[in-house]
Formats: sequence, structure tokens, C-alpha cells
Amino acid sequence: MRRPVLVCALALAAGLGALVLVQLFGGPRDLPAIRGLPSPGAFTTWGLPIMRLVHDLCAVGTVGSLLAAVLLGEKDILARAVPRWALAWAGSAAATVLLTLSDFVGAPVLEALRSGMLSTFILYVPQGLSFLIVYVLALAITLLSFVARSRPWVLLVVAVLAVLPPAYAGHSASAVDHDFAVSSLLVHLAGVVLWVGGLFGLLAFMREAPVRAVERFSALALWCYVTVALSGLLNAWVRLGRVELLWSSEYGILVLLKLAAMVALGWFGVRHRTRTIAALTTTKVPFLRLAAGELVLMAATMGLAVALSRTPPPPGESPAHGVLGFYLPILAPGRLVTEWRPDPILLLAVALACAAYFRWSDRRRPVMWATGLALFAYATVGGLGTYARAMVSVQLVQWAIVGALVPALLAMAWRPWRPPAWLGLVTATVPSLALFTTPLFELSQSVLAVRLIVLLGLAVAAYTTICSGIWPVMAGAQALVALYLLFGPAQGRGWYSQLDDITWLPAGDQWLGALVYAAIAAVAVATARLSPKKEDGHAPSRDQTLDAADPRAGGDPRDLVGHRGR
Repeated sequence: MRRPVLVCALALAAGLGALVLVQLFGGPRDLPAIRGLPSPGAFTTWGLPIMRLVHDLCAVGTVGSLLAAVLLGEKDILARAVPRWALAWAGSAAATVLLTLSDFVGAPVLEALRSGMLSTFILYVPQGLSFLIVYVLALAITLLSFVARSRPWVLLVVAVLAVLPPAYAGHSASAVDHDFAVSSLLVHLAGVVLWVGGLFGLLAFMREAPVRAVERFSALALWCYVTVALSGLLNAWVRLGRVELLWSSEYGILVLLKLAAMVALGWFGVRHRTRTIAALTTTKVPFLRLAAGELVLMAATMGLAVALSRTPPPPGESPAHGVLGFYLPILAPGRLVTEWRPDPILLLAVALACAAYFRWSDRRRPVMWATGLALFAYATVGGLGTYARAMVSVQLVQWAIVGALVPALLAMAWRPWRPPAWLGLVTATVPSLALFTTPLFELSQSVLAVRLIVLLGLAVAAYTTICSGIWPVMAGAQALVALYLLFGPAQGRGWYSQLDDITWLPAGDQWLGALVYAAIAAVAVATARLSPKKEDGHAPSRDQTLDAADPRAGGDPRDLVGHRGR
């Protein structure tokens, strides 16, 4: 137990050291009180960033312990380490709420509590609500770690999701391009906790870590490193906008320091891949020493990140629509093809779907799978995705492509399982009912998280329906949706009324969108009808093919030639 405690102490010291240095030499400090102006006091000014660092480190410890439980298959980790880290995470989230309230109202903590604003702050102010969600999820992980030992990956998913809410309350939430800034930060945070937490988990439970688990984490770490680096650069670019601000602003200098730390961490990764992992079969000492130093540097980088989150970026100069959060050019037919607004989360989903196909499918129809993913990318981050929030017709076309045509193409390429009919019935009807008969339509336009859930949820739901084989239900549901859009009430009236300054919105826009929606849905249903059934869409796995071709197993080697010739 000495090694984890020592490494945690060194990591905490490194993170605090980096944070305090930035606070001393340029970060926000407690200025002398001015008569008539509120001041939270030195305790809040210094305590809030320190508590944020403790909060982040506890999140890393929780995710790392869960990831170690998944990689190592050790259920005891859930009972030993996860409850402690998750409880500390919940406590630090609660303390962060109190300190943030003090900073928000400009009064010391006790005075802020006596003001009676706590309930309003945690329910209606993003800074309070985000950490309230973290607190609830961390407590849930603490309790579930005792009863869900057979499903550590479920708790791991919950823990990663619990890291994300504060992204909505930071500087990215007020960036010129709000959606892009928040999406890139969400990807950045998820990559960081998996990367840093995974390394901590290996160090803390190295006795149970076989070489195989370390090699598996090495592959994950490489992907996390690339994801963290790219998403961090994209987020910094949105906040700065000009290269010269990197060295002419305090925010830019901190970005450069983080970039230097990322380069150094890349060197650690290269050393692991070329030296220490290969030597694990004989000794663990080189790996442990290098990993400990890497983890300390990671903690120092997290301290820089906390300081960066407390540093105001330079004011943006890009024009943006007040409601949409980005500049939207006047619609022209060509712009539906040429315009694009990349979203890191949606592009990551496309990349993961592509990787899943080539990792687990029979790879018999890669062109069809690639076509479906390319169409999904165009509908979400291309011209349709750019204008969807401004025009109901484009929005309906986007949902028809994402929620009908794309899943049909993907199902033609690969059906990994056959869901029960009742599940297909639910996924064919519930999403459309929720989207067009509840406030979910308008929420999906104004709230980024809801919009992402709707896009991904529509695709997954329709894919599940088609894989279940009940395409007639899908046909009926889509026909009813089209009729409802043609003859039912106007959709998103409250949202689109805020876009009155966009004078090029045509009359009868919903009618046009409903007609195109019906046409696309009809094509999707026809495609789903022609899709191969599950048993026809699966070739034998590679291992099954080799076994069938092995004479010792009673197979015929000529079967291998036939398989390769397909």
C-alpha cells in the first residue's frame, strides 16, 4: 500500500505546486477590498482552485480504479478502492459548490450560506447545477460499487459521464462558438480521466496487473493521448482565435505550458512502448519508476489546467448570432454542400463506429458501412448540420437521414445481434413520440447535450428496430410522423421565434421539410426491407474459419481458400 500512497502524495504536491505558482505569478488573486464592492475573501480565492484540483484528482482516482477493475477483472477493487475515491469525489464536489457559491455572490462562505441563495444556485445556475450532478453521480457510484461488482464497466461509464457536467459551466460555455468549445472540452475531459486514471490504476494495482492488461492499456493510452491533444488544441483555438495571442496573453502562455507538458508526456509514452513494457516479463521496476514520474507530471499538468480554467481568455472578435452562438451565412443551395461545423463528439462517434466494424464484423460490406457513416457525418457536421437549427425543414431532413436512412445502410452492412421484437417496437415509436409531442424538440435546439443525445439516440434506435426485423412497424411509424408534421401543429415555434432577424426563412418551411422527410423515410424503409437477415449477414469469424480449415479439427483446408476468395 506504500507505493500508491507515495505516488498520490507526490502527484498532489506537483499539482498544487503548479497551481500555486500560476496563482502567484499571474493568476486571479484576492485583491484589496474596495468599499461598496463584494469580495469573497482570500479563503475562497485560494480555496476554490485548490478544491477544484482535489476534485479532479478524486475523479481520476475513481475512474482509474474502475478501469483497473475492468482491465484486470478484479472485483475486489470495487470494494476496496472505488468507494473511497468516489466518496472523496462527492465530498470535493460538495465543497466546490460552497466555494463557487461564495465566489458567485462575492461573500465569504458562511455569509453566502446565510444569504439563502444556495438552493437557487444549485438548481438554476450552471456553475452550481453542474457540480450538484457530479455530487449525485459520485454518491451513486459509491453505493453501487457494493452491489454491482459483476458490471464494473457500467460504473466506469457513469464515472466518465460524471466528469463532464462542469464543461458547461466554464469559459467554453461562453465562447464565441459555444457548441464547438463545449464539445471539444467534453472529449478532452473524457480522454484525460481515462488516460491519467488508467495509469494510476495500473500503478495502484500493479500486483494484479499482468503484462496483457498493461499492453491493453497502452493501446488505450495512445488513443487517449491523441484525443486529448487534438481536442485541447481545438478548444484553445476557439478561445484564442489568433496565433499571436499565444504569447501575448496570459491565457495563451498557459496554453503553451500545457502544450509543452503534452510533448513531455508523449516522450514518456514512447519510452513505455519501446523499453519498459517489453521488460515487464522480467522486471516491473523500470515501468513503475517511469509511470510514477509520468503520473506526477500529469498531476502538474492538471494543476495548470485548473489555473487555465480560472484565467479569462482574450475577448473574441468573431461575429456570432446571439441565439445560435455562431455566424450563419445566408442560405444558398451550394452552402448545404460546402458549409460545415465540425463537432468533436459526433466525429468521435463516427470514428468509433468505423473501428467497431473493422474490429468485430465480418467485413463483407465495408463500402455500405462507410457510406452510412459518411452520410451521418454530412447530416450532422456538414451543411445540413450547419443550417438545421435555423430552419425546421433542414432539421427534419437531418433527422430523417440520421434516424432512418443511415441506420438502414448500416444494417445492410452489419447486424451484430437480433434484438427482441418488443425492443424494436419501443425504439420504433417512443423516440418519435418524445421528439414531436413533447418539449424535446425545442430543448434539442437550445441545449447542446440534448441535441447530441437526440442525434445519436435516433440513429441507435432506428438501427435497433431494423436489426430486430420488424421493418413494417418502422414503416408505419415513419408514415405517421410524416402525416403529423404535415397536418399537425408547428414544431419548435418558441425556438424559431427567436430567429426573426434571419429574414430568409421561407413560408411553409415545415411543409417542405415534412415532404422531404417522408421521401427519405420511404427510401430508408425500402432499404431496410432489402437488407439481409441476421443469419445471412454474418460470415464466420476469422477464428471459426481457421478452425474449419484445420484438418486436425476435421475441416477441409480448401474452405480457407474459398473464404479468402469471397
